[in-house]
Amino acid sequence: MRILITGSNGLLGQKLLNQLNKDQTQLIGIDLGDENLVKNVPHEYLKHDLTNRKTTIGTIRSLKPQIIVHTAAMTEVDRCEMEKELCWNVNVVTTDQIVTAAGKIGSKVIFISSDYVFDGKNGPYDENDLPNPIGYYGRSKLAAENIVRGSGLNWAVVRTIVLYGNGIKVRSSFVTWLLDQLRKRKNVRIVDDQWGNSTIVDDLASGIDRLITLDREGIYNIAGQGFMTRYEFALKIAELFDLNSELIIPIATSKLRQPAKRPMRSGIEVHKAERELYIKFRDAEDSLVLYKQQENELKQAMSK
Repeated sequence: MRILITGSNGLLGQKLLNQLNKDQTQLIGIDLGDENLVKNVPHEYLKHDLTNRKTTIGTIRSLKPQIIVHTAAMTEVDRCEMEKELCWNVNVVTTDQIVTAAGKIGSKVIFISSDYVFDGKNGPYDENDLPNPIGYYGRSKLAAENIVRGSGLNWAVVRTIVLYGNGIKVRSSFVTWLLDQLRKRKNVRIVDDQWGNSTIVDDLASGIDRLITLDREGIYNIAGQGFMTRYEFALKIAELFDLNSELIIPIATSKLRQPAKRPMRSGIEVHKAERELYIKFRDAEDSLVLYKQQENELKQAMSK
């Protein structure tokens, strides 16, 4: 089986390369970087700009993957609000090109989406709830979802939320940023009026692996267990890492004056994924314990 992973140098891309590294599987990674960051997994790596329509369709057709896991995206929600054209090109136009190429060679497309497709008024949401994004990032993700869903292909849309984990040269997540600030003994302001759950990348990669193995189609929410405010999550992080929780100062979202609106009562239910993929996702505490273990292993490996 040939599997193409877009955004293979990103946090999820790296984890998928490791998760899907099996006998009888050929892995291909595409990213913008000159360097292939995942050295321990045998795979073909291509530096490629997926927003280039002609070369993207031609490249994917020549690679002939049976499955495309499309993780590449512009995910900085405030930047998406300020750079709408770039956001649309990266998140929507690119998805359309990948779907077009997949249609020519009969590939299955697995698209990674977000809880930001919802307005955050009545979360947590399940797969049957009606999307209603309130920001441009969410609108771009919903538009891309609709392209995939209307493609006539074998497809799956995976919605996730507050993704974090350990990786090589990956963009900072909420968890990595918070740990860095607390270890430097800096005060941090964390919103106490945004509700949701969080996702360690290992669970997301495992869920996608099951989608592939079981050849499931449709929309699946994949995330960790535990519905809480971002402030409560921050306190839990401080506790598990033995850091000073008094440095964490609660604040209302409105005080931050961020360019993009945030879903206030978000979160996603994972009952369908657990039932149909025969998998159990970790709660926040178990996820953070795993993160801490992996962080220590990574530090030890880098010190050798």
